[in-house]
Amino acid sequence: MALFENANESNLRACVLMVEHVLVGRGLDVAASRVPSDGGPAWAIRQGSAQVLVFLTAGRAEYNTIQVIAPVMRASQETLAGTAFYRRLLELNAQGLQQAAFGLRGDDVVLTADRSTAGLDPVEVEEMIRRVADYADHYDDTLVAEFGGKRSSDL
Repeated sequence: MALFENANESNLRACVLMVEHVLVGRGLDVAASRVPSDGGPAWAIRQGSAQVLVFLTAGRAEYNTIQVIAPVMRASQETLAGTAFYRRLLELNAQGLQQAAFGLRGDDVVLTADRSTAGLDPVEVEEMIRRVADYADHYDDTLVAEFGGKRSSDL
């Protein structure tokens, strides 16, 4: 490491290697898993019916971030117009999920987990990926059965 090397750049490079090490440990081809992203290095993997995306983003100030996100379902306009669906997602966030949360991107429900990469280790990367994938693979069927719409994997 150069004497005056940027700590964020070093951290980002280390995190890329860490994520790729975890993906290899899951039996995945790292090169085939890479996906284009404007924000930084990114990978896409599949577990069951869930597609999971892993993003590393260079921090503007002092911290880089890792975000693991899985599209879960696309809700119907009728579902989005009411409150029961949002209430259910908030209840699941508070009672059914640990270290992950439901959110919306347009009409799409997603599961997400993110954190700073400061002190990040491979066990945490694996746990973030596993947790988001497991939740997405479970709740895509559950929420579609409860509220209608389509699983993201069926779009």
